[in-house]
Amino acid sequence: MVDLSFSKPVTPFARVQLQAICAIVCAGVIASLGGYGLGQAAGMGPRAALVCAALAAAVWLVGAVGVLAGLKPAYFPHDRLGLANVVTLWRGACIAAMAGVLAVPQALAQGGGWLLAGLAALVLALDGVDGWAARRAGLSSRFGARLDVETDVAFALVTAALAVAAGKVGVWFLALGLLRPAFLGAAYVWPVLRAPLPPSQRRRMVAGLQMGAQVALLAPILTAPVSGLVGGAVLLVVGVSFAVDIRALLARRGQGL
Repeated sequence: MVDLSFSKPVTPFARVQLQAICAIVCAGVIASLGGYGLGQAAGMGPRAALVCAALAAAVWLVGAVGVLAGLKPAYFPHDRLGLANVVTLWRGACIAAMAGVLAVPQALAQGGGWLLAGLAALVLALDGVDGWAARRAGLSSRFGARLDVETDVAFALVTAALAVAAGKVGVWFLALGLLRPAFLGAAYVWPVLRAPLPPSQRRRMVAGLQMGAQVALLAPILTAPVSGLVGGAVLLVVGVSFAVDIRALLARRGQGL
């Protein structure tokens, strides 16, 4: 007679992984439906809306693989995923939905700008929720912090691409979303850049300014050439902030720290 009972108990981390998979699947549905809804609301028709949904789902799938790859016991020592990480995944789903509109950039000129600006504002508002929820629940972790940062990077890159597609700024503005990936890439060949940086109020202010400006750039009321000036100013400020951090890391190496 075959024993169909499960003799091995589910480990806490396995439970977290299962919760993460469920949250990722649900967020993927949100991303796909969001992409479809944005396409439809912009008056692009069902076929174009399906293309938006497909691109949103593809973008989310790439992000989901990264999330699961980064979820390791050493980075997340808790027994439940927590609301904070779920909120961050919702933010990612909204960003993926916004990315879906890149499949039909003409939607930006047909009423989609306000919708995207509103959704981007929601993502920005939720950015302050996940950190508060993690601290309140006592579930802060390296995984959650990294997930939050990389979600911000995705937000920067997608909104920059949308601003370029809308004709608000030139292709050069994509550098805003590529600064952190370039920094991480440089850290692989320049180990000094891997050292942790202390918390910085300047860094927080720059991040808030950057994301706020990117939301504004999606609003139809902000047009060229003013939009180009705003984009250039934001890129300059963020670039200087990165330069300050890099200089600090190099100085610490010179002091043997």
